[in-house]
Amino acid sequence: MTEKINIQLGRVQETLLLPLVARAKETHYKNPILNDTKAAELLNQLHVDQKKLLRNLSEIGILGLCYRALKMDEAIRDFLKKHPNGKILDIGAGLDTTYYRCDNGTALWYDLDLPDSLALRRQLLPPPNNRVTYIGKSMLDFSWIDDIGDISNGLFITIPGVLPYFKEEDVKMFLTTIAPKLKGAELMFDVISQFGKFFVDMRIKKAGMKEAHLEWGIMNPETVVKWSKHIELVRTIKMFEGSSTKIAKHVTTKLGMRFNRLLDMTQLFHLRFV
Repeated sequence: MTEKINIQLGRVQETLLLPLVARAKETHYKNPILNDTKAAELLNQLHVDQKKLLRNLSEIGILGLCYRALKMDEAIRDFLKKHPNGKILDIGAGLDTTYYRCDNGTALWYDLDLPDSLALRRQLLPPPNNRVTYIGKSMLDFSWIDDIGDISNGLFITIPGVLPYFKEEDVKMFLTTIAPKLKGAELMFDVISQFGKFFVDMRIKKAGMKEAHLEWGIMNPETVVKWSKHIELVRTIKMFEGSSTKIAKHVTTKLGMRFNRLLDMTQLFHLRFV
């Protein structure tokens, strides 16, 4: 029997583990909305208290994390059909396993995260081949643009679960800085409304992550588009759009899904730099 890997569950590590746990848990269901066997495999290799981690995730939290990953997967696959030799950049990679779900065998993949978070990723998920590059930098250290290099074959950027933790002025500075430098690139990220921030912050605090606080709330993507002539909107996706409430077991989750769609509490923005 392979010995399980021990890791210290500090604040950063736990934040990285929660999406992994959500994807692994969903994979074990009879009809999962996301099938992530790599997440399940990795979680089984870790010596962690899975029950404790799952207590920090409500059913709607698990479904939301998996729905976000599903929609980003779909966007990446569509992109790679048009740009089979393109590049994929995952900002705030954590223990994300998108590569294992979406790789086409020819694309170049870049995972960017803070050095301490990336160190954990290297330990648990070392690069599987020379088409995968890890970049240990802040997203606000724009030297990562040089690390990505030529994007003439196309670039798709995903930023899952990151931007709502930044102040609006920082998000604006980030997007308006990279947009003219990465013309032709597409990106997708999740956003939350001011109303939704209240409920998500409550869940975060309940999970014991009191230092994690949402800063940026937005509903209308046109706000972002107006920041720069180099930003255009491709589409928005409401959280749980196209999903039946039958995927939820609990009545409170079903109601939460309806409220999300009705009030645009959480969405995905898909942008293009021009």
